[in-house]
Amino acid sequence: MKQIASVIPFAPRKKKEPALLSKRQSQFIDLAGEIVENLPQEKNALGFMSRLLIMVNLPYRDPGKDCKNWWRQNGNISINVSTGYDKQTPVGIPYGAYPRLILAFLVTQAVKTQSPTIYLGKSFSDFLKLIGIERGGYQYKQLHKQIKRTLSAAFAWTYNTDKQWSRANIQVSHDSQLWWDEKQPEQQALWESYIELNLNFFNEILRNAVPLDLRVLKVLKNSPLGLDLYMFISWRVFKIDKPVFISWERLQEQLGGQYKNVHEFSRDCRSHIKKIQVIRPDLNVTFIKGRLCLKPSFYQP
Repeated sequence: MKQIASVIPFAPRKKKEPALLSKRQSQFIDLAGEIVENLPQEKNALGFMSRLLIMVNLPYRDPGKDCKNWWRQNGNISINVSTGYDKQTPVGIPYGAYPRLILAFLVTQAVKTQSPTIYLGKSFSDFLKLIGIERGGYQYKQLHKQIKRTLSAAFAWTYNTDKQWSRANIQVSHDSQLWWDEKQPEQQALWESYIELNLNFFNEILRNAVPLDLRVLKVLKNSPLGLDLYMFISWRVFKIDKPVFISWERLQEQLGGQYKNVHEFSRDCRSHIKKIQVIRPDLNVTFIKGRLCLKPSFYQP
């Protein structure tokens, strides 16, 4: 037996077949090639997001029915999101990927049309097509819930230093009409649904909209942290002319409020950033012990 065992390692081995790419991996590779060949303007994929919603953002997971206010801070700027109410019942704080996609859609439409009135189509499925969400009963229910939470919530941004204190209190919309039946999403309504943006929010969008590539948002649509990182990095690298270093602790205060510790947060950030760099290698980001290094990028979507 020993002699046989000693010969086996030297016998020709069958080469392993290369592992097949997952659907998600294929999406990343295909999109990376498309972005290199086509600017977002050429594919009608130029999108926008509010600077305020990139600097400080929403929770990733449901903070719970007892949570009436959500608070985050980024340096001198903080956000407080308060739940809206249906009669006397709290609607809940918007959370997860859907509110981010909804807000990116509304901001993009506002910039492109230069109008605070955003039309959504005559059926729920029309709206899903507009924001690139695939059909599905669970998705319908969740998205419908997050739309109500987002449009009902009150947002307050505070800027506070030793010499200045300022506050902006904003609701996304002051008038919304949603003529949808989530049980029959294909059913056409008599009237078209629309969202009328709050004028203060609309004016802030026009002054400080951050350009994004909607194709990237579509690939990252299942990851709120991935969406936040892409939008945050896109905003920062185009505003700097020299490297900027951000500690994981500081970034966790801004984006990772529901993470238990910095180690877990930095691990997930590295994983997401590597995926983003596959799609957008022009986003110049490197990892240094305990910190993230952002370098200037000259590609503008």
